[in-house]
Amino acid sequence: MKTCLLYLFVLIIAAFTIMSCQKEIDGTITGGVIVPANQKPRLGTTWTYNYYTYYSYGGIATSKIITHKAKTEETFGGEKWLNIVDVGADTTVYYLNTKAGGLYQYSNSSSNLLCKYPAVLNDAYTSFNDGSAEDFTVKGVNDTLPTAIGDIALNYYEGVKTGFLIDLIWYNNNAWIIWEYRYFKGDPPANRYYLYSKMFIDNIVY
Repeated sequence: MKTCLLYLFVLIIAAFTIMSCQKEIDGTITGGVIVPANQKPRLGTTWTYNYYTYYSYGGIATSKIITHKAKTEETFGGEKWLNIVDVGADTTVYYLNTKAGGLYQYSNSSSNLLCKYPAVLNDAYTSFNDGSAEDFTVKGVNDTLPTAIGDIALNYYEGVKTGFLIDLIWYNNNAWIIWEYRYFKGDPPANRYYLYSKMFIDNIVY
């Protein structure tokens, strides 16, 4: 009887080990969420975000759920780009593509590096974003942080225009933009830049 119980115990442990290994192959388990290690955003991928805007004097002005979708694939400059649209407004947010240097966006009729990857701390580069040139600096590399899709490695970038902080972006190579803060210039008499919006990922479906 003891021998049978021992065999049963060994079989249970073996089964648990096999299932754990299989899950590790499929993705990393964090907080009950499996973050795919072998998938990348592609045509049809959707990102759901919690989105907040703020008053220039502080405090939340609006809050809503927004969904971005890789709706179509377009060709610009001989390269294929995913057309990422805001599903609610049916308007293009970005044209994105990953290449050897990281995440690029097609803007100003050219390919522009948005999130350098891989990167080292304090890497700096100039890009074109949201209508004008922007200077980005890598401020964090492979920091494992808790998100709604699990504890994942994020790179953190700060974008500056004419000396003012404009963009804060947290990027994961398998899910792309995870969090984003944006600063806008307020109206006179304050005439200063203030935190205008925050966007936090809630879910991604490949």
